[in-house]
Amino acid sequence: MSAYVGLGALKEAIGLTGAASDTVDDGVLTSLIVRASATVDGFLEANRTGYVGFASSSNSRTSVGSNTRVYDGTGTDTLFIDDAQTVATVSVDTVSVSSNSWRLWPYNGYPKRALIYAEPASSTYGLTADHWTTGTANVAVTGYWGLATVPGEVEQATLAVAIVYWRRYQGGEPEPVVTPAGSAGYITIDPEVQAILASGLIGWALPGVWGG
Repeated sequence: MSAYVGLGALKEAIGLTGAASDTVDDGVLTSLIVRASATVDGFLEANRTGYVGFASSSNSRTSVGSNTRVYDGTGTDTLFIDDAQTVATVSVDTVSVSSNSWRLWPYNGYPKRALIYAEPASSTYGLTADHWTTGTANVAVTGYWGLATVPGEVEQATLAVAIVYWRRYQGGEPEPVVTPAGSAGYITIDPEVQAILASGLIGWALPGVWGG
């Protein structure tokens, strides 16, 4: 299951920090954490290109972790990829590309969002490749997709949403009415939760390289 905040943190936040044996609500709280984590995933999937997820050890999303993904060669020196923590190998048309030929970008932050082909030395300029060969699914990238840990802002946003769900559960409040959203159909728009996610995850939701 996806769990971006711990049970202990939620219990402390809502004041259930009495006797250690007080586990009567643990089942409900755990389900609320899973629901809140899924809500975070849904929000980021809708608002962040290349979003994968976090923490494979506690995440049911098969996209998180070590595997190989393929991309179309761009014909330029920049190849945008999904959120990655590390990249181990790259090949173009099944031919391995030396790790000396590319750099992960952003250079000084995470998650990594692109592979930049290194500019050849002046002595070899024009003699060696300096771009990702154009093609369909011809670039294979093996690495760790997503991040192995849950960023602090993601944890806090998940906690805030879980608290809302707990408050509603305790108070017997009804869930928001389903609201139309786009031509693809109908999705549930929860104004209170959306406001929490929009403010707490603004760095991750904006297009570009942020968060992490």
